Amino acid sequence: MATIREEFDWHGPIVAISEMHSAASSSLVRHSGEALFAELSPSPVAAASLAQVYRGELTDGTRVAVKVQRPGLLEQVGLDFFVLRLLLAAVNALFGISRSTKAVQGVLDEVGDGLFAELDFTREAEHIDRFTELYGARCPDVVVPRVVWSRTRPRVLTMTWLQGRKPRELNPAEKLRLVRAAGPCLALQLMDAGFLHCDPHEGNMMLLDDGRLGLLDFGLVAQMTPVHQESMASAILNLLAGDYKALVPCFVGMGVLNAEAGDLRRPGVEKPFADALEEALSDGDSRKMRVQGGGLDRRRAFGQLYEELSDLAFRYYFTLPSYYVLVMRSFVTLEGIAFAADPSFNMYESAYPFALQRMLRPRTALGRRLLRDAFLTEPEGRLKLLWLLEERGGRTGRGAGRSTAATAATAATGLRAALAALLVPEGRALRRVLREADSVGLIADLR
Repeated sequence: MATIREEFDWHGPIVAISEMHSAASSSLVRHSGEALFAELSPSPVAAASLAQVYRGELTDGTRVAVKVQRPGLLEQVGLDFFVLRLLLAAVNALFGISRSTKAVQGVLDEVGDGLFAELDFTREAEHIDRFTELYGARCPDVVVPRVVWSRTRPRVLTMTWLQGRKPRELNPAEKLRLVRAAGPCLALQLMDAGFLHCDPHEGNMMLLDDGRLGLLDFGLVAQMTPVHQESMASAILNLLAGDYKALVPCFVGMGVLNAEAGDLRRPGVEKPFADALEEALSDGDSRKMRVQGGGLDRRRAFGQLYEELSDLAFRYYFTLPSYYVLVMRSFVTLEGIAFAADPSFNMYESAYPFALQRMLRPRTALGRRLLRDAFLTEPEGRLKLLWLLEERGGRTGRGAGRSTAATAATAATGLRAALAALLVPEGRALRRVLREADSVGLIADLR
């Protein structure tokens, strides 16, 4: 309560009604004078490292969640980072500044910036408002709390209360319902405005009583650039197509690899990075990232891609950008919940339509080049994208066999996306590529 009183510079009662406990009984006490809240739970209903959450009610009857920062946290975090900087300075003085210590310094600065931003709850409130503005109408199955600005300060955040159950309390069918609401919304965030909620762990999601997904805790967010978005869209489609070497320019665009690094390798130890990447992602049936029996089984692609890139980063001395780690962690978290209910769940089905639409309507020079390469690079590039648009494995010579219903639906999605892109101003890059394409060859591949 002291934090609330300090933040609001409040000298009256915090609550109009409070619960008093004694050894023999408990009772409700009504306080005189204006109060900030009509009611507030005497103890937290949830707790984390940065804050505790209380259940309350406003004087107008609105049920709210009141997030209160732990006392003295700002000072403690500041002291911790000061000590870490001193230690890093001592290492630099003793051993000299190396690429590794520069990387550590960069990570420390980025973590510090993010953590201090999280300690200002008005920033989180702004994130909630922005998320609602960008995606509220477009993700009807996802609900976020509404900020009560009159009861919000840097160390106190008041939001409307969401009533629901956490993933661990759900049966398998309910878990799938939660993921099927979260997956498309996450893909929309990734490929549309690029503003992402980056902490969708099980404590921050719930299935509401009305069947929708409740999304909590907007302290950790990321803003992707258009280049990052279009590079990631191309990477997703190349993964689906099994063209792993084509991921290298995508990773450069995503900031995973340095464009100046050239043919990345450790002299005398490793093979070129492109070869190592292809081997890592295509090695054996256990990778679950290729066509099997005329259907698709790539259900662990996001998690495996993150694991493989983390291993390659260690072997080839490069650092995964923080936004990429956050994005992958979000998808991997949702995959984990889905797999507990259905091991055959395919997260790519959520990401595919959004990635395809973003690739077909590029806004950047790199995105236009990646689109052109997908169609016009002979011979694999042209066939690769046609394979995706046609039926991802049916008629383009990349795996004979009958299409499943899911495959046919995905084909229809791809063809609709391509036709829609041709008819809008954002599709001029696609129209230009088609004018340059070998129309005879394209028609032959579609037959």
